[in-house]
Amino acid sequence: MFDGIAVPQREWPSGYAIRVTRYADAMLRDAFPEHWADVLHVLTTFRIDAVVDIGGPGGNRSPLVKRFDGLLEACGWGKQRMELTTAIREVGRNGQTTRSARNHEMDMFKRGAPERFPRVAVEMEWNNKDPFFDRDLTNYYTLHRAGALAVGVMVTRGSDLQAALSSRNCRRFGASTTHWAKLMACIDVGGGGECPLILLGIGRSRVDGL
Repeated sequence: MFDGIAVPQREWPSGYAIRVTRYADAMLRDAFPEHWADVLHVLTTFRIDAVVDIGGPGGNRSPLVKRFDGLLEACGWGKQRMELTTAIREVGRNGQTTRSARNHEMDMFKRGAPERFPRVAVEMEWNNKDPFFDRDLTNYYTLHRAGALAVGVMVTRGSDLQAALSSRNCRRFGASTTHWAKLMACIDVGGGGECPLILLGIGRSRVDGL
């Protein structure tokens, strides 16, 4: 847990658009206080350099994303793959058993205390193809329904940052990539299902030199 939070516990740091579903913020704050402190610390600390991060390579695992994930890793978060197995058995002497397994991978995942389920996951989609939102939200929904995930956090480019990049003709940050409006469109049609979600859009004020 990070003990030197730069903002009051019940406030989010400036520079982010925020949307919450199913009281996810209250759940994170009250049921997972260590995770809450970690997320606030990372969001408060994280900055973007316009020259290095926006002018550099894109993709989901860009240096910017690695740096963001690195802040979480320093707080004990990490990549986690999970397998959900379903078994169907016919009742009777000659009953057959059918099994299926599905793999799900979270970029940043942290267990509860003590070391048990459910847990909390954080995904950043900085500049990927927008179907990755559907993938992440489906993972959140599936793991929540299975009892493995309590809260899912999603971070992407905010609307004002997207507008600033568009006005500067930064073509690789196009309308069909991952940004706030695309994420909201997914949420508005039920993306993520019943999983409590915290959705964060990185604002222009979080970028130095833009």
